[in-house]
Amino acid sequence: MRSTFLSKVNNVLRGANYAEVMPQFQAVYSVVLGGENLGKMMACKQHKNCNCLEHSIAVAYFSLLIANRFKIKCSRSSLLRGALLHDYHLGDWRGDNGSSFRHGFSHAKAALKNANAEFALDLVEQDAILHHMFPMNPIPPKYKEGVIVCIVDKVCAVYESTSARPYKKLLAHIHQIAPIR
Repeated sequence: MRSTFLSKVNNVLRGANYAEVMPQFQAVYSVVLGGENLGKMMACKQHKNCNCLEHSIAVAYFSLLIANRFKIKCSRSSLLRGALLHDYHLGDWRGDNGSSFRHGFSHAKAALKNANAEFALDLVEQDAILHHMFPMNPIPPKYKEGVIVCIVDKVCAVYESTSARPYKKLLAHIHQIAPIR
């Protein structure tokens, strides 16, 4: 039983479920890709071997996959937009002046400010962005979409920190259907 469970988790992390979520994912992903600060997300290193855009794509993809698999009643569009923009802070937080410690407490507010300036966000999307760092930030998400993003963000961060090439197949597949310019 344990090996079956691990096999399923491994398949999910390797992006073996494209057909299940790609139509929903592609519609929202294309809108966010049109954002003017995409290059900044690509330039920001996130966790070890992953940039901010790759991390956000993975959080969005796996958030949608989990919502679909568990048949969670929530707004798929708000879930995806909140997940894609949850780390839209657009700054390098890996400085040696202590900013990496403060980043955990402050980047959600910066991400929300930047996302609000560029996109028309609803309350659910704003909640997902602002509260994705719970429990480091003490206020939990109010909506299911935010809870999903919060949990998936933690799982993705651990995976990215322990994997040499996280999301290689997933990102290749996504870039095929919606290439980044």
